[in-house]
Amino acid sequence: MTTELSSKEPKTVQVLDRALKILSFIASKPQPLSLHDIAVCTGLHPSTVHRLLWNLADHGYAERDQNGCWRLGFKYLEYGHLVRDRLDVREKALPLMQVLYEKTGETINLSMRRGDFMMYIEHVYAPQTGVRLARQVGAMAPLHCTSGGKLFLSEMSPEEISAYIARTKLQSRTEYSIQTAEKLIVTLGRIRELGWADDIEELEPGIQCIGAPIRDGQGRIIAAITIISASSMPRKPEWTRHLLSASAAVSASMGWLGTRG
Repeated sequence: MTTELSSKEPKTVQVLDRALKILSFIASKPQPLSLHDIAVCTGLHPSTVHRLLWNLADHGYAERDQNGCWRLGFKYLEYGHLVRDRLDVREKALPLMQVLYEKTGETINLSMRRGDFMMYIEHVYAPQTGVRLARQVGAMAPLHCTSGGKLFLSEMSPEEISAYIARTKLQSRTEYSIQTAEKLIVTLGRIRELGWADDIEELEPGIQCIGAPIRDGQGRIIAAITIISASSMPRKPEWTRHLLSASAAVSASMGWLGTRG
C-alpha cells in the first residue's frame, strides 16, 4: 500500500500545482478570461485547462459566465470571510478602529503584510467618502507606497531592504511614490524615530494616510492601523496621537508590553 500511494503522489501533486496555477492567474486579472487565454498564459494544454476548470467549478472555486469566460467562484468569498473573521488581530483591533473613526470621522483600515505587499483585511469607513478601490478589503498595495507597508520596511535589515528594492524596482503608483533607494532609506530612518508612518498621495492621488504598527508578544509588527483621508489632514498631530494610542492598545491585547527603545 505504501508503494501504491507513493507512485500516485507525484501525479496528484502535479494536478494540484496546475489547478493552483490556473486559479492564481485568474485571480491576477480583474476581468473574466477565456479558456484560450488561460491556456496560453499558463503554458498548459487547453484540454488540461478545460478539465481542471470544470472540476474547480463543480466545487465552487471557478465560475463560467454567460460569455463562456472564467472567473473565481463564490467559494473564495465564503473562505475570505472565514479567514478574516478568524484573524485574532482583526478581532482585537476592530473595537479600537471604531473608536478611531468616531474621533476622526475618517476611514480606518487594518492591513497585514503579504510578501512585498500589504493586504487590507478590515475597515471602518466614513460614508461621505466611501472606501477607495485601492484599499478595499482584500486589495493589495506595494509596501513602499503605503504607510503600513513602510512600517514593515522600517524594521527590515539593510540586506532585506536592498533585496526588496531589487525585486520591486520601487515601481510607482503615483508621481509622489518613492522611486529611489536613497529616498526610501531616508524615509525609513524617519519612521524609526517617529514610530509611525504616512503616505501622502503615494498610492492614490488625493488620498493621505497615517499608519501605526500592531505588535505581537515578541514585539514583531504583525499588522498596521491606518487613518485614510481625502483632506490635507489639518488635525494630523491630534489624529496621530489617537492612532498611536489605539495601536498600542491593540498591541497590548496581542501580548506586547514593551516600548520602542
